[in-house]
Amino acid sequence: MSDINSDLVAQEVDDEVRRERMNLLWKRYGKYVIGGAVGVVLVVAGREIYNWRVSSIESQHSEAFQAAIEQANVEGADAVAIWREAAPKLGGGYVALAQLREAAALADGGDIAGAIATYDGLAADDTAPTSLRELGTLKASMLMIGQGDLDSARSKLSTIAVKGKAWYFSAQEQLALIDLQQGDLDGALEKFRLLAEDAETPASIQGRASQFRTFIEAQQFATDVFSGGTDSAPATDEVPTETQNNAASEGDSQ
Repeated sequence: MSDINSDLVAQEVDDEVRRERMNLLWKRYGKYVIGGAVGVVLVVAGREIYNWRVSSIESQHSEAFQAAIEQANVEGADAVAIWREAAPKLGGGYVALAQLREAAALADGGDIAGAIATYDGLAADDTAPTSLRELGTLKASMLMIGQGDLDSARSKLSTIAVKGKAWYFSAQEQLALIDLQQGDLDGALEKFRLLAEDAETPASIQGRASQFRTFIEAQQFATDVFSGGTDSAPATDEVPTETQNNAASEGDSQ
């Protein structure tokens, strides 16, 4: 037999041995291979079904929220009732957004106590997104400032006036305004300087902080100049009204 024929025979034998070995392995473990393949298919299919369901539910919540917005915007509509009725149809972050809308509607209708309570309820809700919970704290504090409850507002604001938190800059601005209203010019000036000089401060807040800083520094200078004379320095309530209003109305714009 030639070397070529010997090689062909050897290869044929090797192939036959491999086939026999594969058949033996398949008989022993084939059912496990099939089971594993079926398991993979089921896992992938289950994941796709789950993702589709989540997307479908999210879409339903979004549509319900948008429908509530349209209803509440109709002239003469009872926005508070609309948002309360919409809440059970919502889920996830939309529930918190609905609470914010409800509280705003209460405030617009003159029910400040109800609005504060609603904002506080949101702030205490562990299931709501952190940024929206902290926004609830900020909004409640701003209403309390408007009611003259400055110490309580300061206490609330101190929990979110922490660098790195979502509403730090707005909370810091409101704390500075409380200092100003309570006659603590040094405290207000320190906070306004921080906001004015921080490169991360949103432009609108930074601009107002710079105006307040200039005003307070001018006031302190005038106080020093006139302290020994007959003329009196300007009072703290001479802060530009427009600047105060902007700080109050835009406290949540970061």
